[in-house]
Amino acid sequence: MAIYHFSNQILSRKKQQNTIAAAAYRSGERLIDERTNEEKFYKRKVKPITHILAPSHVPEWVYDRQQLWNEVEKKEKQWNAQLAREINVALPKELSHAEQEQLAIEFCTEIFVNDGMVADLSIHRDDEENPHFHVMLTIRPFNEDGSWGNKQMKVKELIDGKLQVKALHITDWNTKEKLVYWREQWSHYANRFLKKNGFSERITHLSNKGRGIETLPTIHEGFVARQMQSEGKESDRIKMNNDRKEYNKTVIELAEAKKEKQIKERTDKYVRRFTPLEKKQLRESAKLLRMFVNYENINTRRLQLGKWKSRLEFHQDSIGKYKKISRIEKETELLNQTEEILKIEANRFLDKYYPDLNKEELSTDQKIEVVETTVSQNKLLNTNDIKKVLSELEKKHIEKDLHVLLNNRPKFVLSLQQEIQNAEHQFEHLRVKNGINFTDPSTIKNASDKDLNQMQFLLKQKENMNKSLDLMDQLYDHQLQGMYLNWDGRNYLTIEQKEFFLMAEEFYGKPILPTDFSNPPRKYSKQEQKEIVFSLYCIKNVKTNSSNKDKHYDILRYKYPDFQIDNQSYMKVFYHECLRYSDEIGPDKINQLHSAFNVQTFENVEESSFKAPNTFTPHPNHYLGSISPDGTDFFSILESAIREADRKWREDEFEQYHKNKKKKRQRGIER
Repeated sequence: MAIYHFSNQILSRKKQQNTIAAAAYRSGERLIDERTNEEKFYKRKVKPITHILAPSHVPEWVYDRQQLWNEVEKKEKQWNAQLAREINVALPKELSHAEQEQLAIEFCTEIFVNDGMVADLSIHRDDEENPHFHVMLTIRPFNEDGSWGNKQMKVKELIDGKLQVKALHITDWNTKEKLVYWREQWSHYANRFLKKNGFSERITHLSNKGRGIETLPTIHEGFVARQMQSEGKESDRIKMNNDRKEYNKTVIELAEAKKEKQIKERTDKYVRRFTPLEKKQLRESAKLLRMFVNYENINTRRLQLGKWKSRLEFHQDSIGKYKKISRIEKETELLNQTEEILKIEANRFLDKYYPDLNKEELSTDQKIEVVETTVSQNKLLNTNDIKKVLSELEKKHIEKDLHVLLNNRPKFVLSLQQEIQNAEHQFEHLRVKNGINFTDPSTIKNASDKDLNQMQFLLKQKENMNKSLDLMDQLYDHQLQGMYLNWDGRNYLTIEQKEFFLMAEEFYGKPILPTDFSNPPRKYSKQEQKEIVFSLYCIKNVKTNSSNKDKHYDILRYKYPDFQIDNQSYMKVFYHECLRYSDEIGPDKINQLHSAFNVQTFENVEESSFKAPNTFTPHPNHYLGSISPDGTDFFSILESAIREADRKWREDEFEQYHKNKKKKRQRGIER
């Protein structure tokens, strides 16, 4: 059944509200607040449908959401300035998505835009049972030449014999009469669309007569009555209209209050149960941390602070450094306090609505996920629902961990190989220590139970790590099969060699072919390489201050958005590409490159990348890329890998050919 909901609010600086954050939240876009240089972004499960609608005489920049609301923030300078009007309207769920969108656009265009306002429309369908739209409206009008107009004009009036200056609004957008008109018009527009699409349901902005509440019509006053009023005389007609307007105002407010209560009871059946003190603490935390407080944002901010603190540890001691560390510690403490409130509230919520749920078996993030899903879906979850929620959460964590792993593949493989080596060494040490000879079972009795248990643990650990290595190898095989479908030699590459081919494809955006060895591709030009190297050098250089580091992070983020600074494989190929063109970019930049990658020397470095896993000797700079004494570069390494793999493939084919031939001869003799 179609419901009526139409709420109105003013966003103002007095309430410490921000139109950039409001627009980002409603549109689902990333917006930059130019006053604070902060990015505003609030991830939504379902991407909103957005439109900016504007009168014909406004400037082109109003169609850029970020610029529109930044211009509003710049223009409104007073501490209590009204910034924007926001209206929230429920869409009839009986209509299709296309019909809902058409209805919202038509209503906003004809009611708001044609009256001179710019309308930033966002349709939300996070819950199919509650489709609705938000529209943010400019409060200051535009002049015909496209410039900002005035909100008010000053007029002089003679009151009680004294000349007084009074401020009058240029428009009637702030009047209660206008709001009543908008509310009434919405019911007309929605009902027209419902009827046009074959639905008999109707909505109204007023209570129905069966509830005994209805507004009274005003009467025509006429010139005589208004003339009497201007002369200070009382008019019965005007008095009647004033009484009826006051009555109607009360009627509308009562009807609205009851309607809002019904909607709230319907939509807020399951709500977060924060105490007044907790709400106050969360508001203060959100203000100090400058973020929307939820569990995901807390964890994200904690990681950011950890990285920031790690970078500061390499700075020289200074007052500025200790101030920043102090700020990090205060923010971390605030995050811990805020997280504790969320934990307490989650347990309180689960006690109330899920008394039979075994909370001891759930982690904090699992509890919060159950709570947030219950609130967002506005229903109690059954056992299967909860299992699905927990399964989706686990999947999300696995995908996140996998993303981190795939961005650090060489490090992961190297770590596994080192751990396997360590396990083998520890196992051999215990075997020799206890004089165990596995060809003579009786020698096992020489070992203590503790050492035998440790040896069994090491064997199991090695088995698990080899399985992980095999899984990574299978992942590489799957990717290489798509890249080199007709090249059988790919099956004879070592895991380290496979990694090099995947790194090249990831960096250049295409598989490396034999034709590339004589004419290697180049991703970054000379100037781009020099600029990126300098930024990396400044980021890594311990003497560079934090603000300068942030500037260079921004250069990489915005000027080179495809540069994957957190992806070790990508960085490794960039390192090699710069070395290939070292003559062009010059010795100074090469020294900065070495410093940025923490590579101290290149003489007598053992090229260990292509040794078999069981003879692997890790080098400190293994996953940065090591350079052999003869200056072999990245593409020469790939070319050598192909030759080596093809040789193994031919030997295997030759051996298999002779085996098959021998089998045929044996079958012939047997016959």
